Amino acid sequence: MTETCELCQRAALDPIYKPERSTRDLTIYLCGACGLLQSLPRADRAARAAAAVSSGADWGNVRYGKGFRTQIAIDALRRYCNIDADFQLLDVGSNRGSFARAFLAVAPHAHLTAVEPDERVAAACAGLPRTQLIEARIEAVALEGGRFDVIHSCHTIEHLIHPMHTLRDHHRALKQDGLLILDAPNTALLAADDIVEEWFIDKHLYHFSARTLTRMIEAAGFTIEQAPDPKDRSNLFFVARKTGTPIAHVGSDLVEVDYATDLMATYIATRARNMAALTAVAAELGRMAPRRVAMWGAGRLFDSLVHYGRFDTSSLAALVDKHLKAHVGERHGRALIAPENLAETDPGVVVVMSRDFASEIAEEVTKLTPNAEIVLYADLLSRAKQAA
Repeated sequence: MTETCELCQRAALDPIYKPERSTRDLTIYLCGACGLLQSLPRADRAARAAAAVSSGADWGNVRYGKGFRTQIAIDALRRYCNIDADFQLLDVGSNRGSFARAFLAVAPHAHLTAVEPDERVAAACAGLPRTQLIEARIEAVALEGGRFDVIHSCHTIEHLIHPMHTLRDHHRALKQDGLLILDAPNTALLAADDIVEEWFIDKHLYHFSARTLTRMIEAAGFTIEQAPDPKDRSNLFFVARKTGTPIAHVGSDLVEVDYATDLMATYIATRARNMAALTAVAAELGRMAPRRVAMWGAGRLFDSLVHYGRFDTSSLAALVDKHLKAHVGERHGRALIAPENLAETDPGVVVVMSRDFASEIAEEVTKLTPNAEIVLYADLLSRAKQAA
């Protein structure tokens, strides 16, 4: 391996894991000096493809998840900025424009530069007031130095070829004391006891812990003002300010190396046990079928149940997904329906196939079908593992 680590620049990358169903033939490498997990080869970009709602590494091109993170960024802007001022904000990876529209609504005098390389979704920001749209990868955009008061980057840094270089360029493009609002996936989810889907997807080239992303942000010349919430195992949300200068060299961190090594071992073992248990989960759902089972959530957990558990989707009375329905019409032979149509199917049981939003979905199910029993994916999996 001749590649060097993106964080510490040492030639200390060792292969540690091969993701399942990778269309880019990626391998996960661990830096033995600083503990950063990264995928190789660092392909410039994947070929454009249709939406793949898969539980494997080939998941991608649905691109609605950033919308879930809009409010946390808007709240941070209110805390750290004068939202009523005339200021310049750069939105890196503007996607379908959820953040852009929310920002323009709450900052009446601000101006937005939206950068989005995928023309299939970039049009969502075209024509917005006080907005310049740039259809390009952020790594290919020549930003004016000292132009921006705020840079917002939501679940984009993990896609980049060289995130350290990009963070340093963000530092250059910000005014002194300018603000960086950065959001990224969190490797802490690898330790979840109910994980079954492949976490290392083809679209992500870097896999950050709170420690490795903190060190990268600080090395780029920023001071952390808001660190990630340790209770959020899915996301790393940072607010940082341009106060210093980038540093050339990042030291080793053998404690982080040990942490990442243990984390990967836990992930591999836990996921194998959970995949094996899905057959029993599918069997339990089959026994419930006479009660008219509806399933809410047609994403990666659902795909895992079908792919590994061989779940027979024809036994379902309905398959609900509020967000996927706008992007794919069916999943494994079942048409997706909207939540407002759930009651029409008269389910006796509603299975919630979600991890982070299980409680919110359960509340909505109770309002829509108050007489249906609610069964959570986590409980089904737990019973299956106990019976094994």
